[in-house]
Amino acid sequence: MSKPDYLSLRHYCYFSILSNAALKAIFERLEPVSYSAGSMIVQEGAGPDSFYLLRRGEVLVTKRIRWEQETPLSILGSGDCFGEMALLTCSPRSCTVRARTDVDLFRLGQVDFEEIVRRDATFADVVENHAQGLMQWDRFRTLRPFALLPSERMAALAGKLVERRFSPGEAIIRQGEEGHLYYVMKSGEARVLRTTGSEAPQEIDMIFQGEGFGEEALITGAPRNATVEARSNVAVWTLDRRDFDQIMKTSFLEEVFPEDVTRNGDSQAQVFLDVRLAQEFEEEHIPRAVNVPLNELRHRYPTFRRDHVYYVYCLQGVRSASAAFLMNSNGFNARSIKGGIHAWPGALETGPRMGVHTPTKPT
Repeated sequence: MSKPDYLSLRHYCYFSILSNAALKAIFERLEPVSYSAGSMIVQEGAGPDSFYLLRRGEVLVTKRIRWEQETPLSILGSGDCFGEMALLTCSPRSCTVRARTDVDLFRLGQVDFEEIVRRDATFADVVENHAQGLMQWDRFRTLRPFALLPSERMAALAGKLVERRFSPGEAIIRQGEEGHLYYVMKSGEARVLRTTGSEAPQEIDMIFQGEGFGEEALITGAPRNATVEARSNVAVWTLDRRDFDQIMKTSFLEEVFPEDVTRNGDSQAQVFLDVRLAQEFEEEHIPRAVNVPLNELRHRYPTFRRDHVYYVYCLQGVRSASAAFLMNSNGFNARSIKGGIHAWPGALETGPRMGVHTPTKPT
């Protein structure tokens, strides 16, 4: 790959206002590099070594979340830059960048980058100001429920979020209350407690930084089915029901009619996922369905496959709507069957079967 004229650097946001002399000095330090589709360019956790300018093709930016899953954050194309944050802060790479297509880039080594920042005040100001904006954007993008939102909905979301804080032991939501807000854990951690009958509350889950909660009551209209209690000092972002419906629900909840599912035919990549309790599943279920109760869904993400389509159902389509929302917001392809098993037009299996099955191995 041959270098173009140094004036072409004006196409990149960082260089648009620099003098010709500054552009020429930077251009002379750039190294042209190419990567084939699928190649790793930057690895999360690695030390900072280079700044990259994307000349041709697309790259995918991802970040590891809970359970060591990688979640996509953004796709960058021609004219974009990446890698500057780690160089400016002298910190490990916060994300992984892979070539989504064959790509051509310019690479600027760490020593050259730092020297240019020191010598050219204009370049330093542009980079630092742009980096501050990216940091705010990345703070939202690395919160798991927002990672897959389209950019235009992310922009709409930013002005809707309200921060709230809770002390250790304080209830964020209470079991039995009506749901008005959706929550995303900004910092801290909380435990999920459920009371059954006259028994003492039992801890059934934990919620960590970057995770969302409270969606089920907003989607189903049912009362809160558990209490969420701050375990440490907690900060959360909250989103009211109206904005949740307009931004989050419309982005991540896809519903289909049963007759539309049956037309798709058999496919190894098509999985029927029953999110009812194991006892309900044992009574009757769609043939070849696998059972993962809704309250276990978050813990079973590592067993799901991103190249499969999951048709999710419950009794009447209520719990499955929550399950489909959760799965889609975590990067899977899930569709809730309207009306649930009550509306299913095909045959059903009855009788004893094993309780909970592995969703990646339908039989």
